[in-house]
Amino acid sequence: MKTTLRLELPALPTLHAGSRVAFAVLDRQQAVQRAGELPLSELASAVPAGRIEAILHPADSVVAAVTLPPLPGHRLAAAVEGAVEPLLLGEIDALAVAHGARAADGSVPVAWAAREALARALRLLAECGLPADAVLPAPLALPVASDGWTVLVRADHVVVRTGPQSGEVWAIDPLATTGDDPALAALQPALEQGSPARLDWIDPPPAGRPELAGTALRALPAEARWQGPAPGWSLALPALQPHRRGRSPWRGPIAWAAGAAAVWLLGLNVHAWQLGREETALRQRMTAQVKAAFPDLPVVLDPVRQAEQRRDALRAAGGEFGTTDFLPLALAAAQLLPEASNNLKELRYATGELRLRLADDAIGMVATNAPAAAPEPATSQRPRRFLPRRENTAPAGPAPAAVTRMEIDPAILQRAASLGLGVTRDEGEWVIRPGGDAGKDGGMRPAPAAGVRIQPDQSRR
Repeated sequence: MKTTLRLELPALPTLHAGSRVAFAVLDRQQAVQRAGELPLSELASAVPAGRIEAILHPADSVVAAVTLPPLPGHRLAAAVEGAVEPLLLGEIDALAVAHGARAADGSVPVAWAAREALARALRLLAECGLPADAVLPAPLALPVASDGWTVLVRADHVVVRTGPQSGEVWAIDPLATTGDDPALAALQPALEQGSPARLDWIDPPPAGRPELAGTALRALPAEARWQGPAPGWSLALPALQPHRRGRSPWRGPIAWAAGAAAVWLLGLNVHAWQLGREETALRQRMTAQVKAAFPDLPVVLDPVRQAEQRRDALRAAGGEFGTTDFLPLALAAAQLLPEASNNLKELRYATGELRLRLADDAIGMVATNAPAAAPEPATSQRPRRFLPRRENTAPAGPAPAAVTRMEIDPAILQRAASLGLGVTRDEGEWVIRPGGDAGKDGGMRPAPAAGVRIQPDQSRR
């Protein structure tokens, strides 16, 4: 758990390594975890902390406010020094001036301390292993009262925090002759001018009560002196910080960035390892599923591709209609013989062959005339005798009559060729097959390798 160590420094001119310093360790909720007093040189080893804040002696710093117009950030520091200079009795170069952000009303909180004394204190803290991350004026380390002031008596001074960015310090006059408490006497002029509704007085409380109507007094425990919120700016100016070997303002951010990068890389590697295991397991499951689905595969190297190839092969074989299936042949027959749609008498299909018998046998047929064959002359078995040639021969007999034949309409044959079909007639039935040649005489020949083309058989004239 990150903690904050707050130190109440004595007056800067008297600070040395053996000075006893009051301290408190705060957690993230500003609760006091430990408090005490130790020599400065022993604090680093006895009280390790993540952040160190030093609280100056009330007499070592001054808190004020100046009013400035809106300015860019790089010009605000110079404007603050120019506004503070009329308030000083000495040279501004001898002071360390710090400021906060400009408020909406134009006010800018400022604080200053002796430059050399502050630089020496920062070096001493660093040498003792307590490099200060912030140096707070005494008023700005106290709690903030919601409707009043917070008061602490410390080292003969009345320290008052009047707001989140404001506070004042009044010295207690030990020779005061009034009957009031010396702290109240020192605070009385400020009370008359400011008139707060309530005073939160950190233990020990004053001996008397403020003589102001409407101002209530509430006691706070002693540990409340450590629990004030820091204003967000401090007198630990970078120019005054000593050179610390191995430690720089960027050390913390760089360390956090390196740690975050290491955690990110570790997580990335773990995630990649998990994804690799999941990929291996998924590939093994896919291989097992492919082997179970296709046991004839000898080796499975690429389960997805091999499964797709086998799926496509099965789809081409049985998942989709082939050219020899009934439905493609029936559709092709309807295109080949459109006149047979209302004359179908019988239909039979068997393994790539469709047979149709029509009520009208003349559909799709045409009549052709073919000459009859001439009769062979009769020959005698007697031996021939050589006779003198006669010029006058016997007159020829009558010519044979033509024979009428029924053949497939050439238009149907041409249509079958365009559909890639073979068509024949067999005993009054139309026989339709894919990828064959049919002749007029009903013969079938194998289709060429490049595809099926049906043409009329012209071999017989």
